[in-house]
Amino acid sequence: MSSENYSYKGISAGAYVEGVIDALSVEEASFKLKEKKIIITKITREKIKKKSKEKNKKSSFSFGKKKVKPEDIVIFSKQFATMVKAGLPILNVLAMIRDQIEHPTVKEIVEDIRKSLEGGVTLSKCFEKYPKIFDNVYINLIKAGEASGKLDLFLLKLVGFT
Repeated sequence: MSSENYSYKGISAGAYVEGVIDALSVEEASFKLKEKKIIITKITREKIKKKSKEKNKKSSFSFGKKKVKPEDIVIFSKQFATMVKAGLPILNVLAMIRDQIEHPTVKEIVEDIRKSLEGGVTLSKCFEKYPKIFDNVYINLIKAGEASGKLDLFLLKLVGFT
């Protein structure tokens, strides 16, 4: 039995990690990752064709859609913070931003966050669904805002960080 490459995604020390590990089986690969203190969220055997490896590198979060840049998130965050500070209800704020934003992928994300929030999911959990776009600092500031009831202040701090 020869060893193969397994690509993985996971969490290590509170950060999202991904990479490739050499192992004889999925079980051995997951054992090796657990030894490295990586919580596995996804593990798959790498295909041998070189073309598929190149394709995998290109598809980041966008899934064939327009890629989200940090500037897009800054614009969204500033709008979000300003409107919440003005005292507008969050669902209305998200609907207004969704209608104003031109970036198709960000528009979809904002709508998904709005729908989840409307369905009773906490705001921080809505943002957690997009770890490649909203990092731990972002999500933790939203959690702190939810817990303290001063979401507007924490959103403004977020804008200060971005």
